[in-house]
Amino acid sequence: MMPTERSTLRDRRTYYVSNERLRAFGQLSLLQRLQWVEQCSQFVRLAQAAKQTQEQKDLRSADAH
Repeated sequence: MMPTERSTLRDRRTYYVSNERLRAFGQLSLLQRLQWVEQCSQFVRLAQAAKQTQEQKDLRSADAH
């Protein structure tokens, strides 16, 4: 996949958050909100690293054949 294709796909992503979840987030303390954001960021970084590792394995496997 080309970088521009990836960017286009990212631009099309949507995420729905219910009013109930927004209210629950709004009731968290500032520290809890920051911790939540950091946990989400960590999850995304781990997922990106796992995807990159898999892509590298796939490339090595394709080169071996």
